[in-house]
Amino acid sequence: MAAASLTAPSLTAQADAADGHVAAAQVQAAVEDDGAGCAVPTPGSSPANPLLPDPFRKVNGTRISAKSDWRCRRTEIRELAQSSVYGQKPARPASVTGTVSASGITVNVTDQGRSASFSASVSLPSGSGPFPAVVVLGGLGADTATLKASGVAVINYDPYTVGREGTARNNKQGAFYSVYGSSSSTGLLMAWSWGVSRIIDVIAQSGGNLLKADATGVTGCSRFGKGALVAGAFDQRIGLTMPIESGSGGVPVLRGGFRGKTTPSL
Repeated sequence: MAAASLTAPSLTAQADAADGHVAAAQVQAAVEDDGAGCAVPTPGSSPANPLLPDPFRKVNGTRISAKSDWRCRRTEIRELAQSSVYGQKPARPASVTGTVSASGITVNVTDQGRSASFSASVSLPSGSGPFPAVVVLGGLGADTATLKASGVAVINYDPYTVGREGTARNNKQGAFYSVYGSSSSTGLLMAWSWGVSRIIDVIAQSGGNLLKADATGVTGCSRFGKGALVAGAFDQRIGLTMPIESGSGGVPVLRGGFRGKTTPSL
């Protein structure tokens, strides 16, 4: 519920009622987290509640009544999701550099005196760029042939290079944990989300001649569908989030039963 509340599409279609013309989707300018300056009270323990919580009711019990209030309410939900499920997503690293080419993206990160690198492959559609792009987690997600036929570039991102599954919680591995520590309390799904954000950083720095940083989507299936959901929820620059068959802990309501999933496993 929290992640779904965080995911806010930034793609808007404009229609002209006079002639029925529908303009191409336009991407609104966005930042990774526009609520970074909001003061968020410590959530504390949540009361028992078998029903879905009201996403528009603030932690202090008051209900927001204006669209302008959503920015900071969203930040409260973000903090609840981090403290209760995913672990903290660090602020943008001190240094993010890399390259963008027709075949791949490299990402180099330095923060808190530690560095790590990872890469992703790129497959371009026909035509001339710059192209919108969809990050595909683990090679599984929305049909890539359809994406490319629509003029969208495909970025194949292996989340395991950023956070590897099957490792002990005090010995986590991957680029994220090389920077933030092998015993970091941040879970794999959030680490994968962090990797998508750093890919977007590099695209934004590349000058936009090949890929558009302000027209980026993310997709994944099953476990990677959960990762796609978290990536879209925690980076407002992502204009389209397409989780597929994300299962328990993904798009379906988390409250009431995990069917084998536990919060720590997420």
